[in-house]
Amino acid sequence: MSGSILVSRSDFKMQIRGFIAYEKAKIADHKSFEAANEILELLNEKNKKEVVCIACSGGSDSVFLVKYILEKFPNLRSRLVILHFNHNLRGQDSDGDEQFVKTLAKDWGVAFYSEKLVNRPTNVSEDRLRRLRNEFFERALEKFNSKVLVLGHQKNDIAETLLMRMIRGSDTAGLSSPRAITIFRGKYLKLRPLLNFTKREMEICLKSSKIEWRDDKTNFENDFFRNKIRNIILPKIQEIAGHFDVVENLASVRQNLEEADDAITFFAKKYLNGRDLKEKLIISDLKKFPTALLRKIFVEFLVANNLDVRRSYVQTFLDKMHLGKTTVFSVGKQNFIKFDGDSFCVTTKEDDEKEDGGWVVEDLKIGQNHLPNGKILDIQSVKISKKLWENLKNIDRKKQCYAVVEKTSKISVKKYKPLFKYTPFGHNSERKLGDILTVKIVPKEDRRLLPVVFVNGRVCWVPHLPVSDYFKIKTKDSEALLLTYA
Repeated sequence: MSGSILVSRSDFKMQIRGFIAYEKAKIADHKSFEAANEILELLNEKNKKEVVCIACSGGSDSVFLVKYILEKFPNLRSRLVILHFNHNLRGQDSDGDEQFVKTLAKDWGVAFYSEKLVNRPTNVSEDRLRRLRNEFFERALEKFNSKVLVLGHQKNDIAETLLMRMIRGSDTAGLSSPRAITIFRGKYLKLRPLLNFTKREMEICLKSSKIEWRDDKTNFENDFFRNKIRNIILPKIQEIAGHFDVVENLASVRQNLEEADDAITFFAKKYLNGRDLKEKLIISDLKKFPTALLRKIFVEFLVANNLDVRRSYVQTFLDKMHLGKTTVFSVGKQNFIKFDGDSFCVTTKEDDEKEDGGWVVEDLKIGQNHLPNGKILDIQSVKISKKLWENLKNIDRKKQCYAVVEKTSKISVKKYKPLFKYTPFGHNSERKLGDILTVKIVPKEDRRLLPVVFVNGRVCWVPHLPVSDYFKIKTKDSEALLLTYA
């Protein structure tokens, strides 16, 4: 799921103003590729001095992009920098791509800058390679004091991306990508002026101009998800679709989704106008809103609080809001969102540990121990026998466990908190209880009522889980405690 989404086309003029003198900018409210071209036209004015960077891999898309920019915006030539990132994944072929782009830049009289990946990642993935490229682009933009990066995405990329994101279950913001204009790292513009061209049209144009390009052989292999979509799925869909132009129609679908997402964004922004989203989101007047609008508002709440934006977090927000029950749920990195029925607010590990309503029962003894939640924790000392070992397989972990505890140990019970650390049975490292119980599919409302048994300050047992690995029975042991929660 994408990050901050409250950026409509009408807002770009204001957002860009801090980067480039765009007082005359009038971003068109029509086909998105024209909006990117309009910005490039403004940059093309003779009195402008801004440096513009172009990403070029050496493939037909990016070579066509350089040709397109030079012909359509000739005043940019002296301010262009061609950027090339050598992934170093194909040995001499990768070096050949770099040299090809360098020569191309020289022949066309354009500045050139490249970096080569020295330490190849052990696990090569599309996401990893994308992150490495973006990090390179950010370094290069900073080096040349540029705020604009132009990319060669085209209609075939739209079709591939849309299918990939549909399969991954993206929202309207994700499904409307790639957009002609996006804000990168909060301070740079990414422009995609070629979204109205197909790959075939580009290659025909390059061939007619007798301009060469480099084909990446790995694009024809099916190791990556995108390659499978490109080489297997899309051709099959086109075969089934017959006379329908699949690439063209998927581009239209993306455009429709962008317009729908912009409409949702408009109303979300109208609702949030003037509201301080930092730490708190009041929902008293939200319940009547359409679900799509609620999703957008909550995404913006997460972004405003520098929290990860994940589909699961947004869905949890919707579920909890409609249930109306007080709860706390994790949003990663030791951050939580608390819901009191009227509002959502952000809390941290420290806040959670200070939370009112927690309880502790110290110095538990052999026998029945009454807990503040109205339940009883019965502790009995038992001899370890062959029969006990056989019974271990049939024990109801929701109610009982056997634990080996020294006689001088201090036993206490505390109200459950998701950040308590527990060592799962058969493991040697601790994990947060909230994460483990999520995997075990224990309802969050039930978790909040659970007792956590501590022995000498270490988590020993929580109903629903096996005893901590630290307190498990070993063959050499002769005695154990039987804990029963009822």
